[in-house]
Amino acid sequence: MTGQPDELDHLLDRMLRGVLLPEECEQLAALVREREERLADYENRINWHTTCASCARILDSAYAETVRAETAEAAVARVRQTVDAGPVGACCAHLIHAALNPPTPAHSEGAAGM
Repeated sequence: MTGQPDELDHLLDRMLRGVLLPEECEQLAALVREREERLADYENRINWHTTCASCARILDSAYAETVRAETAEAAVARVRQTVDAGPVGACCAHLIHAALNPPTPAHSEGAAGM
């Protein structure tokens, strides 16, 4: 440390004294945004109990994928329930159920061999 105030301290001091220039306002806003992003990243790591930024991003992605999958499964369940309870003809209900069911593997050996 050189003992000199860093850029953020300098700009904050100028802001408090009411002598901040327009370009300094932009610099201060950028520095504050950067600090906010760093804080959010740090808090995210704490929430995941890790110090690794990459690990936290992977966990974020896995969580988002889990939420997406659960939302899709709930939507499929609502469609099935509506088709079963609603005024849908038997032919249409059959087609909708067929579209909602995952395709079965053509060869069970190929799936077991993987």
